[in-house]
Amino acid sequence: MAYVTTEQLSQRLGATLYARLTDRVNGTTANPAVAQQIIAEAEAEANSYLARRFQTPIDLAAHPELADVLRLRVLDLAEYAAWKSSPFVSDPPERVEAVYAAAVRWFSELAAGGVVLPADRPPAAQMLDPQTPRYTATPRVFTAEELEGL
Repeated sequence: MAYVTTEQLSQRLGATLYARLTDRVNGTTANPAVAQQIIAEAEAEANSYLARRFQTPIDLAAHPELADVLRLRVLDLAEYAAWKSSPFVSDPPERVEAVYAAAVRWFSELAAGGVVLPADRPPAAQMLDPQTPRYTATPRVFTAEELEGL
């Protein structure tokens, strides 16, 4: 289930800017396929953080209370991606960079457990428990350099 639609990205940017950032030929006509690719990349970035604690994508049918917060943050990522991928603009405005940085910070804190999603019940946890024991080997006693010449 998608967190964001192309219509929501269009509303966020406004029709003129949406067309300029999604049209790869002239920068004048909106291209929904490009917009969908931008959204897919933003959702993948969001899921890369969410997957540290939850099964992804988050099931918004089971957790409709999370739709607004995830849509807002994924739109922040998508707006930045739209600016960065457009051949007709040089750099995103400072406002867009600040919003993107705030979204990344929020997702990072969420992944680390410092932010709690406003859910009635927590979304399904990831399959691998982060507390699972892990094997760590001790350093080698004899390395190739130490055995050289023997």
